[in-house]
Amino acid sequence: MRVGDLWAEFVEGNPAARRHLAGARIPEVWAQLTGPVVAARTTDLRLERGVLYVHINSSVVRNEIFMRREELKDAINDALGVRTVNVVIVK
Repeated sequence: MRVGDLWAEFVEGNPAARRHLAGARIPEVWAQLTGPVVAARTTDLRLERGVLYVHINSSVVRNEIFMRREELKDAINDALGVRTVNVVIVK
């Protein structure tokens, strides 16, 4: 058996590891979902216990993301293939 196969089997059988690995992809997924303008205004993305904290340095963009936070939460989870984000808090 190859190491890659063992790793895939471990991740599939361990939901916490799967969520943790998916969480590491959030910056990449965020940039894809929001586009270059919002991604450029995003100064920090931090996932803690299912809460995604999003720091944005533009009040206009921050308001837009605040209004779309539920939609973005669902889109992020769909893109990751696992429910990783429960709440999005925009700052």
